Amino acid sequence: MTITITGDDITVNCCGCTANPPAAAPTVLRAEDVYGLSCATLLPEHVNGAAPLGRQMVCAKAVLPAGKAITHLGVLLSSAAEGTRSGEARLAVYSEAGGLVAATANDPELFMTSGWSYSPLDAPVSAEAEDRMIWLTALVPQYSGKQPGFIMLENPIYSEPDIYNPNGRRTFTHPGLTQLPTDIGGDYPNLTVLVPIVGVDLTENSSI
Repeated sequence: MTITITGDDITVNCCGCTANPPAAAPTVLRAEDVYGLSCATLLPEHVNGAAPLGRQMVCAKAVLPAGKAITHLGVLLSSAAEGTRSGEARLAVYSEAGGLVAATANDPELFMTSGWSYSPLDAPVSAEAEDRMIWLTALVPQYSGKQPGFIMLENPIYSEPDIYNPNGRRTFTHPGLTQLPTDIGGDYPNLTVLVPIVGVDLTENSSI
């Protein structure tokens, strides 16, 4: 600060004053943070049923928040598959435009359990500076004995209308697929159920 005195008056000139630092950005907490998830197609409190899924690829939207990465994907199963499988058992992340971002390996144990089942991605989905929309998918093979049962939200338009926009595409299926496609674009049937598929970050520096 420089003070200049002229005559009987005092003039004070401030030079090089440091402005107050900007306030820190507020911490934004999401419902997924309660469960330690990076993202989810559906949170556990919304589920209202369970049913087996035949051979198909289930696709559902999720928001991957800024600063969140994904190393593993998981599904919530009500009952285990039985018998010999025909086709791959995998989970994957696709971009909002439909391009394949990352996938798990063909995991023979993925649907052979009940409860949460996780598998690591072949390469992590890196965190970015902004929120982004993604598709989380589960490729369910055909089993000779019994198809796996999935915990799910049935008839979301009617039972949970606050989380489902009937005018927007939230979930759809690729019927009969046995391998992951490189792109999930195109016109495929909508699903009348929402299946929980979640992404987590299990790296050492994760906040989970």
